[in-house]
Amino acid sequence: MSTNKPSSRNGNKAILSPFKFIGLFRERESGKSVHGELGSPPGIEHLKSANEPPGKGEVLITTIDLSEAHREENHFDAVEELIDADRPDWSTARWIDIQGIHPYVLKQLQEHYGIHPLAAEDTLHVPQRPKVEEYDDSLFVILKMLRFESQKLINEQISFFYFKDTVITVQEAKGDVWEKVRQRTKKNVSRFREYGAPYLLYALIDALIDHIFPFLDLYFESIDNLEEEILSDTSPQVQARIHAIKRELVYLRQAVWPMQNVIAALAKDEYDLLPPEVENYFRDVHDHASQAADALEMYRETANGLQDLYMAASSNRMNEVMKALTIMASLFLPLTFVAGVYGMNFEVIPELKWKYSYAVFWLVCFASLGGLLWYFNRKGWIGK
Repeated sequence: MSTNKPSSRNGNKAILSPFKFIGLFRERESGKSVHGELGSPPGIEHLKSANEPPGKGEVLITTIDLSEAHREENHFDAVEELIDADRPDWSTARWIDIQGIHPYVLKQLQEHYGIHPLAAEDTLHVPQRPKVEEYDDSLFVILKMLRFESQKLINEQISFFYFKDTVITVQEAKGDVWEKVRQRTKKNVSRFREYGAPYLLYALIDALIDHIFPFLDLYFESIDNLEEEILSDTSPQVQARIHAIKRELVYLRQAVWPMQNVIAALAKDEYDLLPPEVENYFRDVHDHASQAADALEMYRETANGLQDLYMAASSNRMNEVMKALTIMASLFLPLTFVAGVYGMNFEVIPELKWKYSYAVFWLVCFASLGGLLWYFNRKGWIGK
């Protein structure tokens, strides 16, 4: 059994060894998901916490304004500061990044930007299945962000609100994989300046897909190493790692496959809000998402094969043990027979009083052993 490693889209090497990586897959536990009572109305306005501002530093708010000639980045401690601050007249594209989910912040954004109540509710109630929805003047996209944090692989929900000249991203907690995107916006000549918000949306989604490949590389190494280890070690610990990698590949599939469908919808030019000139870029990132999904499916099938390989290796190992025990029993069977015969308590056994009986006894024993060993070796049962 062998696996084909997919070509990674970046050269980033994960900081964990493959076996340390297995068993670390976790859903983000931000503690910010607030679900209403059963039967409660849609939206977030009815939530008590929607009227209580977050504590200082609990939510980080950053804006990046872009145009062909300018770039400006600002940080805000409160959502009211963001809303009250004037947007530069020259800004043709704005990225508002919200790190941390809080009902109060979402409610303020909803009222100021006209976000649909159902979109605000889905942003708050995590986890949601990746999807894209179109409203009158905006697109609402939910995707997953995979990254390392505190030696654990985090599966975090990212919500996008795309308007004609504005992209709002809402993360579950602080920290993301978009640092390179931020650095690219600083270049005087870049497609961000040329295409604006549509290209910014593409670049952010493309970065999420790019960061899937290092994790796939780790699973490839883990599967490859497990294949070699199974042939020499069939301990319960190896079987536990097989079950762990199978379980986590299922989790990854739940995150990656729906993302592929979402990006496919964005690449089909079904939404009037996305201009045709960025359609090719979304098709490109869809190809990358499909590549990751195909690799993930291949690894799942290979991991399922690891269980069969483990069972076959365990059976072979058991057969070898039974074979050794059978050979040992066969070798000592004639010796036991001879010893049993002359160990009987009959008074008349002719050979008992013959002075060469002891030597003949051992001669018969060694001859039987030698003959059996020669026969077993000739049949290929031992020595090969």
